[in-house]
Amino acid sequence: MRDNIPMPGSTRAKLIAAGIQQFSQYNYDEVDVDSVAAEAGVTTGSLYHHFQSKKAFYGVLRDDMTRRILDRMEAASESVPPDQAIKATLLAAYDGVLRIEAGKLLTNPDPRGEEDAIAHFLASQVSLNGNAPVAATLGVILAAALKAALTQALAGHAEAREALKALL
Repeated sequence: MRDNIPMPGSTRAKLIAAGIQQFSQYNYDEVDVDSVAAEAGVTTGSLYHHFQSKKAFYGVLRDDMTRRILDRMEAASESVPPDQAIKATLLAAYDGVLRIEAGKLLTNPDPRGEEDAIAHFLASQVSLNGNAPVAATLGVILAAALKAALTQALAGHAEAREALKALL
């Protein structure tokens, strides 16, 4: 696998920065690779030289942003007593997505059809006496609540974090 941490100032770094900006503000179908390339100051051919397709490019960006959020969630979970882990984890994810400005990149469905790693992590944090199917479903529900709160925050609703907190 290719290293996804490009040299600063390289074509790949410029494309990644432009892609994060575009996919964080717009839905997948609304992002045009020509506009990403133009924002990066490179040709569309350069984008396809570094990434096989728009979907592959998106995947690199989404996977990187997801990994950053999962790192924050894991740290939050480990820093509090077990009975507070879900709340701390969700709030860390909420704050992290807004801090790194990942917006729509992490709140919209993944066009690749990949498993939701955040929902999977949340399911792993739930102790339901070994009832894995219920834990998996709860992980999906919690991830949906997180995405809904983030969607509200991105729409300018300042109370979204407090609403998420109240839910927990």
